[in-house]
Amino acid sequence: MENNEESLESQLPKVYTEEEVQVIKTELDDKYIRLLAEFDNYKKRVTKEKEELKLNTKTQMLSSILDMDSDLAIAKKNIKEENEGLNLILTKFDTFLKNQGIETIQTETYDSDLHEVISILEIGEEKIIDVISKGYMIGGKPFRYPKIILGK
Repeated sequence: MENNEESLESQLPKVYTEEEVQVIKTELDDKYIRLLAEFDNYKKRVTKEKEELKLNTKTQMLSSILDMDSDLAIAKKNIKEENEGLNLILTKFDTFLKNQGIETIQTETYDSDLHEVISILEIGEEKIIDVISKGYMIGGKPFRYPKIILGK
């Protein structure tokens, strides 16, 4: 008979005091808040990784296309007479780049943070003499620096 009483007691749920309930509630609330924060951080991290992946893919894809832009600019510089067809292609190419969020880095004035100097000529003043290849920014961040010849 005593064995039956022990087995019945072990089957009954434990009765908690009000203090124990409060401690358990506080622990569960804390776990919930931490889990919620962890999930929020996970969502932010995944979103950031997706954006970086999209940007890297876009940059890699457009990098090979941008070589054509440099080639077209060199062709235009070396053609003596005005060529409407080449100008049309250059205009369409510039429009395409702008639609993709790509901006050309300015080459009017020298900026050591934005320009890659491949040669320096002594001319008495600091200015860009020639642009060998254009530079580009995407989202305001340079991903290909313009190669220039600098006069000093």
